[in-house]
Formats: sequence, structure tokens, C-alpha cells
Amino acid sequence: MSFLDKFREKVSHFMSGRYGSDQLNLTLVILALVFTLIGSLTGIRMVTTLIADALLVFCFYRMLSKDRVRRAHENTVYLEKTYGVRKAISEWFQRLKNARKYRYFVCPKCKERLRVPRGVGKITITCKKCGEKFDGKA
Repeated sequence: MSFLDKFREKVSHFMSGRYGSDQLNLTLVILALVFTLIGSLTGIRMVTTLIADALLVFCFYRMLSKDRVRRAHENTVYLEKTYGVRKAISEWFQRLKNARKYRYFVCPKCKERLRVPRGVGKITITCKKCGEKFDGKA
């Protein structure tokens, strides 16, 4: 058995029964990196470093915790509270990815987002949700 195999086995044994990582921990790490970056670009390095360190300590506390039920509940609450923001960011990335293929319109009546293939010229768009018809150029 090599050194890496022994090390992997010891880490696995140590982490058994512990919570590990989840979406909230990933967000905490990203926030810590953002605060570190802000601190390095501005003159308030001490405050931002303190905040970043506190976020990382809390992240490691959550990862090494054996109270799996409470950590899972914290993650569930976080996911529920941030659902709208995460969905908007996901939709924005999806629109950016498909920008060459599709043109996006918003229904004037119900504000539903509609996707139309690019290059079809002037068309009448019918909303799938409310049936409203409006003109657009794709």
C-alpha cells in the first residue's frame, strides 16, 4: 500500500460520519475569495481578511460537523431563500450560451420569456402561457 493510499484511507476514516461539503459551503468559499480579492484591491485589507477568515472557519466547522441533520437543514433553508437568485443567474447563463441560436422576447401581457430561433425575420409570436400575439423580429 502506497503512502497516498494510506493517507486517503485515514482521511476517509476521519470524515466518516461527518457532514462534508454542500452548496452553502461552496457559496461561503466563493464569498471568502471575493472578500480576499476586494481586500487586495482596496486599502481595507484587514477588515476583509477578517471577514474572509470567519467565512472559511464557519465553512470548515460545517464540513467537519457530525450533526448532519442540522447542517442539511441549514443547506435546505439556504437553497429555499436563494432559489430566485440562482434561477435568474442560471437563466442568464443559458441565454448567453444560446445567444447565437435564439432571440428572446417578453410577452407584453403575462411577462413570460419566449425563445424564437434567429434568422426567421419578422414573425408573429404567440405566448404559450396566455395566448397573446405580438410581432417581433428574430
